[in-house]
Amino acid sequence: MQLAEKINRYNAYVGSSTTENKLAGITSEVTLPTFKEKSEELDLAGMGGDIDSPSIGSFESTEVEIPFSNISEQMMRLVTDDSQSIILRSAQEELDSSNLSRSLIGRTITMKGMTKEINFGKLKKGGYGEPSVKKELVYYKEEYNGQTIIEVDKFNNVYVVNGEDKLAGLADLI
Repeated sequence: MQLAEKINRYNAYVGSSTTENKLAGITSEVTLPTFKEKSEELDLAGMGGDIDSPSIGSFESTEVEIPFSNISEQMMRLVTDDSQSIILRSAQEELDSSNLSRSLIGRTITMKGMTKEINFGKLKKGGYGEPSVKKELVYYKEEYNGQTIIEVDKFNNVYVVNGEDKLAGLADLI
């Protein structure tokens, strides 16, 4: 059995994952976004209780916060240019429990969003300032071992999970 373990290392990039676009100063941990579908509470005649019914592919506001060690030119580039993607490329370790062998799996996350908040952190003698940039996400794609496991594009009505187009046929109906 393959056991997903830990992220060995990751890098962050702006625009494309090239050396010149690598973001310096990103801290060792980024909390990834939570996607919550909009829903409506159903309480209809004949039902034995309420149901909070989600609308497929219609998401509430979704944000991500990118933390830095201190203020930098790269951080401010992220603040000023919303047209560029944020790309997180990582190597995830997996353990084969039958023979205790380890392997590395590529995991790539691509996000696009509008700057919503700039936290300039603090001044700390001999320490991190912990500033951050918060983005309102309009696009999110996660690839695991070369396969797209989720893609959400709020402006273009794209919602794909494990290769399945959750909104297939929607455009033909509206």
